[in-house]
Amino acid sequence: MLPSLFISHGSPMLALTPTPAHHFLRELGQTLRPKAVVVVSAHWETPHLQVSSSVKPVTIH
Repeated sequence: MLPSLFISHGSPMLALTPTPAHHFLRELGQTLRPKAVVVVSAHWETPHLQVSSSVKPVTIH
């Protein structure tokens, strides 16, 4: 089994405000080299279960 990490999206300000959490996530982004990423979102609604994959996914806002 691969090592796993759960990160909640939190506040959008997390990306901009220099807090301890901000610094932790920036450092984490420099050190991790994931073999796979799984994203689960309650913000994307479909009438049926959907699973998709992409080498370069388009960001959906």
